[in-house]
Amino acid sequence: MGRALVVMVVGLVGCSNGGETSAVEETVAATAVGRCSYVNPFSDAPECKEYLGSDWDDASAAEDCLTPVLAGDAGTFEAGLLCDRTAIIGTCTVDAGGPGEVVTVFPGSDPAACAGAELGCGFAGGTFEADPVCDQPADVGVPPEDAFVPFAQVCVPPLEGSPPGASEGGLVCTWEAISGSTEEGRHFADYASCDAVFSQRPYYPYPVTIDAPSPDTRVDDPAWVVEFEWVTGQVASSACVCCHSSELAPDGPSGWHLESEGVWLDGVDDDALAMLAGWVDSTAFGAFPAEENNGFDRSVTGLPTTDVARMSAFLEGELARRGRTREDFVETPPFGGVLYDQLFYEPSACTGGEGVGADGVVTWSGGSARYVYVLEQGSMSPGVPPNLDTPDGTVWRLDVAHTAEPLASGVAYGSTPEGASQAWPTSGPAPALVSGRTYYLVALLDVYQPATRCLFVAP
Repeated sequence: MGRALVVMVVGLVGCSNGGETSAVEETVAATAVGRCSYVNPFSDAPECKEYLGSDWDDASAAEDCLTPVLAGDAGTFEAGLLCDRTAIIGTCTVDAGGPGEVVTVFPGSDPAACAGAELGCGFAGGTFEADPVCDQPADVGVPPEDAFVPFAQVCVPPLEGSPPGASEGGLVCTWEAISGSTEEGRHFADYASCDAVFSQRPYYPYPVTIDAPSPDTRVDDPAWVVEFEWVTGQVASSACVCCHSSELAPDGPSGWHLESEGVWLDGVDDDALAMLAGWVDSTAFGAFPAEENNGFDRSVTGLPTTDVARMSAFLEGELARRGRTREDFVETPPFGGVLYDQLFYEPSACTGGEGVGADGVVTWSGGSARYVYVLEQGSMSPGVPPNLDTPDGTVWRLDVAHTAEPLASGVAYGSTPEGASQAWPTSGPAPALVSGRTYYLVALLDVYQPATRCLFVAP
């Protein structure tokens, strides 16, 4: 799964089969199982992966390499070799020092690719180590065609033959959002589009892996079947179904899916099942208040539900069937990777003129931004919408429409350039900054893609 995440989010090139090997690489290669060279079908470019952990041997590494990613072609495995590091932007290490350690190498010389590589590595649960090329200035931005589509609520008549909706005029109102749900008993895709959802959370197809206890006697228990069908309906009513349905996901479902043969829950690995049950934190993914989301709550369980106690009991029962307890996941890191890390990022002092100057101009580095914030010192960093994107302490927030080009550094504090809008304060002008007070500047290339995060003193 880690490899798929890096492949999907980064969409960068990897390493080639050739190139000279340095003395350091030869030393590491002596203990390396080998490398996998493959073409990333997302970017149509070559990539490379090294198998270093003790869990890997020639057979398991070769099998992993031969498993297509993103419905692409199988890779080529070469035992005892490392990836070419002649010209790279960095590496991503997953399970560093552990038995499953793997390293993905990203070649190239364009510093504009560095932010994407680091973001993708974070989603894969890895540690990114940048090459010095990333220290060079880069003017990057997210173009409209790749931008996060903001949440929108759509209200439509119910399907013919269906009962009236709960909203005014009998309409069914649904947030077109990754954390949105339609009314209970209805199917999300009948009342909202998955297209926007795919822009809001990295989507990547990968094959389902079934490793369920046997024999399976659950399906012979009428009470269990009733609960299973209810949980399945809860998934179908939520935007989760966009990626976890073979009928909706454009390039194939992301692992487990509702149409999976047998019991689809068997395709959910233990960590993900613990997250869905609420045993592992997934706060960083964001959530609507239940009263604004057709009664669906995601504050306790990772899976949105209209009945938290019922959902918890069912999923905890599935974990117990696998012999797992809550204590097994005490050290499991929160889901979200860079999304979670960003919430608790500790900023340092701005450099190179970043901040709001005496002329009122906001200056940042790292690329053209779609979101610009000035916050009080000590505020949490902005996270994902709908509930984490305007932290307490936000003084001013400027948003760029997803259909417009991002803004280059140098906008006036409190202004609303063409294609942009003031998201905070929601009315009235931006408050004047207090001279001598320290503020927190955040500029995002797009949602969850930071360019600048630093502290400045108002002139």
